[in-house]
Amino acid sequence: MSAHENPSVKTLYVIHHTHTDIGYTELQGRVARWQSDFIRQALDIIERTRDRIGLDFDGFRWTCETFWGVERFLEQATADEAEAFAAAVRSGAIGLSGNYLNLNELLGYETLSSVLARAADYAVSIGAPIDSAMTADINGYSWGYSQALHDNGVENLFTCIHTHHGMYPLGAKQLPFWWETPGGDRVLVWSGEHYHFGNELGVVPQAVSSYRTKDDCDAEMIYHDQWGVAERRIPRYFEKLESEGYPYAFVPVMASGLRSDNAPPSPRIVDFIERWNHEHGDRYRIRMATLSQFFGRLRESAGDMPVHRGDWPDWWSDGCAGDPESTMLFRRAQRSLDYYRRLLERYPNLHRRDTLSVERDLALYSEHTFSHSFSVIEPWHFMVHAISERKKGFAASAHDDARELVTGALEELGAAPLDAVAGLSYQAINPLDHAVSGIGRLLVGHFEFHELGFDRGARVMDVEADTELPCQLLLTPAGAQFVVHVELEAGEERRLELVPGDARSDGRGASEPSDSSAHEPPVSCDAADGGATTGPPPASGRGHLETPFVRIVWAPGDGIISWFDTALSRELLRPDRRHAAFTPVHEVTPVPGRDDVWPVRGKMELNRKGDDAVRSTGCLVGSSGVETGEVFVSTSLDYGVPGASLYTVELRAYLDEPRVDVAVRIHKDSVWEPENVYLSLPFTTGVPDAQLWLDKTGAAVRPRVDQIPGTLTDFYSIQEGFAIVSEGYGVAIAAPDGHLIQLGALEHGVRLLAGDPALADDPAHPYAWLMTNYWETNFAAELGGFYEFRYSVMWGDELADEASALRACRDTNWGIRCFRLKREAGGC
Repeated sequence: MSAHENPSVKTLYVIHHTHTDIGYTELQGRVARWQSDFIRQALDIIERTRDRIGLDFDGFRWTCETFWGVERFLEQATADEAEAFAAAVRSGAIGLSGNYLNLNELLGYETLSSVLARAADYAVSIGAPIDSAMTADINGYSWGYSQALHDNGVENLFTCIHTHHGMYPLGAKQLPFWWETPGGDRVLVWSGEHYHFGNELGVVPQAVSSYRTKDDCDAEMIYHDQWGVAERRIPRYFEKLESEGYPYAFVPVMASGLRSDNAPPSPRIVDFIERWNHEHGDRYRIRMATLSQFFGRLRESAGDMPVHRGDWPDWWSDGCAGDPESTMLFRRAQRSLDYYRRLLERYPNLHRRDTLSVERDLALYSEHTFSHSFSVIEPWHFMVHAISERKKGFAASAHDDARELVTGALEELGAAPLDAVAGLSYQAINPLDHAVSGIGRLLVGHFEFHELGFDRGARVMDVEADTELPCQLLLTPAGAQFVVHVELEAGEERRLELVPGDARSDGRGASEPSDSSAHEPPVSCDAADGGATTGPPPASGRGHLETPFVRIVWAPGDGIISWFDTALSRELLRPDRRHAAFTPVHEVTPVPGRDDVWPVRGKMELNRKGDDAVRSTGCLVGSSGVETGEVFVSTSLDYGVPGASLYTVELRAYLDEPRVDVAVRIHKDSVWEPENVYLSLPFTTGVPDAQLWLDKTGAAVRPRVDQIPGTLTDFYSIQEGFAIVSEGYGVAIAAPDGHLIQLGALEHGVRLLAGDPALADDPAHPYAWLMTNYWETNFAAELGGFYEFRYSVMWGDELADEASALRACRDTNWGIRCFRLKREAGGC
């Protein structure tokens, strides 16, 4: 059948599934139990309706939306149940999806590909390879997701985007297109309706809804005349499609067994289909289908389809910023897992420990649901706390287990356990396939610091070279870190010796003027948006720190106003910036009363704030003196900003490389109103045509360039950082803790989508979007607490291409491991 024929009989393909939403409707453990039982119910319905297959009904079909639910079933299934399930998959009565969970964009490419492989491997093992996947609810994916699907044998992707606070791409739905992967392969996408749209058409008795469809079917009909709803809506829907030029004689819709997420299969759908096809099948026929069956029909009928290449940013990736602390733990855990994988590559004889549980916990934290549906309207409810704490636990468990993977591997390489008579030899290693340079930290416990004489100083010796390395002491609650600059070739190991005694000092760091050792006097300032003080501060009130590579200048009120590359005489802050570097911007949308916390948030739609949001800019109110050492120069800047009782920026500029580490420490107040906190990152190479690049899952992406038309351009979820590059020069900003970069205007207004000509005039000022609680459901109701967000800013000619610049972000976030070696046998 040609895609453009218009036969008299239209076919409605119903893909029956349960939307996997872990925690939105119930405790995570109960959802897991439900998902397992739904498969048993589906097998039972298939068996009980087998003898009803005939002219008006050609078989019950069930689609497993996520493989996570299949895993839960297989963990508990008897051998007979497992075989019955496999047989149903082979027969086409049950369809598998090549998707593991409905994920946000937090997962890195290796872990994403690994969890997707679970479905592919299982399907091959039972003789029924997967060719299709589906997602529901979520609003997009990192570009690398397409590659991970393709490389796991998935040729087709069915999306059911939820347009609340989001939007489907291309400005239209119920259409196919080819999604070209970063590697040049293709996945066929069907951009469909909401995942409950079949319920809105009335195809599931006692589960009919009107969530997105608003028409003359009132509540009385929805609840008491559901056949009448179907008789109105199904013909109208086909007529609407035809009026819009829809080219196919068939259309797919998803349907759930109840008017809810995490819903079981419904045998009532069989009764409905039999009756409908008997009464109306001469015009509109209904058939149940799996994903693979639908895509088989599509590929038979489709002619040329458009090809789109690029990123598909997820509108809902901002929800993770409602729990910055747990998201930081997740990112640290994922980084530890990736580092463990590099250790296995460099040292293939290491014992290979199981990573499946770490990957599962990472995937469960990255799953799009963060709490119960009424987390914002009843944040005190025990279910909200129980679900939220379990969600946090996935990140904490992954963090602990991933660190143990690394610790176990390092101990095999000679790392010392906690030992009362440990030696002071350390090993610096580089398990990567390229050279690295950066900061190594030699740790000494608080319980031995004084006893071993480190209170009098220390020296670090490179054992092979028999040379002393400059080192600098950092005191921490756990003890002390002796910081050194290390350069290692690919795969290199280097032995270092820590020697207690007098510390050398060669005064390599530049210092402040004569009053630099004292705190600057407090400054009062107006924190209203757009300005920090009334008039420029006097020159004498400015402060600075300087190394051979950079001079950073700050002014009372304004904050950091210059970041100057002294080696190449280049200013690295944008002249058109709205806010100074690392200045906080706080927003709050007023809520008239307690009953308004939901509706005020709900009406924001594509904006993440109300049109009456109050925006305030942080004001630099004081700074410490500049401290000079052998490895780095440091200072801290204190800001006043509404919504936080503490906001401090610590700068640490290194003497051996063009790099500044920044730690932003916040004590956020707890309020119920919707808030956003941004951090200005207005860096540039100083060249007008410089290109911004983002490190996204599986691909380096130019935002607003490498994107599917009609997709999000306001903010992006990144992996390890971002970079600005131009010919012969680049700036890289590593962001190990926060995952969101905001480029769209902070002001409430019409949001610009990829491909909009107006983007050419949009300045795309980069901000880190640190935290938000604008969502009215599922995510955090408040943001109170203590947080630290770290950044590393690097620059130079060796970062002039995106691959090098983004690799520098990853290398810096990993750091150079220097572990303490086991003492020599018999030593004491």
